[in-house]
Parts: sequence; structure tokens; C-alpha cells
Amino acid sequence: MMLSHTKTLTPSWLLLLTLMLATEFSVAWPSNRDLLPNGYNIPDPCRPGRTAQGVGHVNADGGGPVNDFGQAFQDAGSWTPSLCAADTDGDGVTNGAELGDPSCTWSPGQTPQSTESITHPGIHNTECNCPLPPWLWSILFGWTVIFE
Repeated sequence: MMLSHTKTLTPSWLLLLTLMLATEFSVAWPSNRDLLPNGYNIPDPCRPGRTAQGVGHVNADGGGPVNDFGQAFQDAGSWTPSLCAADTDGDGVTNGAELGDPSCTWSPGQTPQSTESITHPGIHNTECNCPLPPWLWSILFGWTVIFE
């Protein structure tokens, strides 16, 4: 005698499973943060009060497609004077100025020239490229996104 048991996935279980899988694969390379001035101090403009884990990715937690800064970093292979002097997000501020290295003299292991007023080099300072719309972040996680 063979027993058969089937279970239907409800929409809520399907959503939970999708979120778990998305979280599992949303991983940045933390070692790349060591290769950027203030790599662990770059704010996430989509989630005030948090730092961006995947600065070079569209998803601030890392993984998935890269943003313009991520592509430029991949092309350069490291923090270089030309990457520092570029404005990859088109906000009128160089990557170096955004990351606290306006003189483009920083190298890994050093303290950057500035550790204050750091901004994200991959997201224009008036935009928020969140993987979810701000209202959904608010509902799911209680985060508020403010555009100034």
C-alpha cells in the first residue's frame, strides 16, 4: 500500500520561500569593502541609519547586477586615481570626495582623509535605487525612506 501526501503552497508560504532564497543569494564580497576608503562606513541611502553592504551593486545588500560604480570598480580592479576622480553616479561629486579621499591618495589599510559626510558613489545623491519600492520597505521592515 502506497501513501500519498500532497501539500499546496499558499501565497504567503511562497512569498516567505522567495524572500528566504533572495536573502540567501544576496551576498556581496566583503573583501571588496576593504579595497575602498571608508568601505565599511558608506551609508545606504535607501535605508537611513544603515551602511551599504554591496556598494557596487544595485541591491545595497550585494549580489545581482552591478551599478555604474561597481562596473567601474570591476574595470579598474582596485581603488585607482582614475576611479577616485570619476563621478560614476553622475551627481557632480567625485567618487573620492564621496568616499572621503578627495585627494585620491588613499590605499588599503590607511585611514581615509575624511571619515565624515561619506556618501554612496553608486547612487546619485537625490535618488534611491532600492530593490523594493520605499513603501514596501516600510510595510515589511518598518524602514522609512526620506528623500531630501
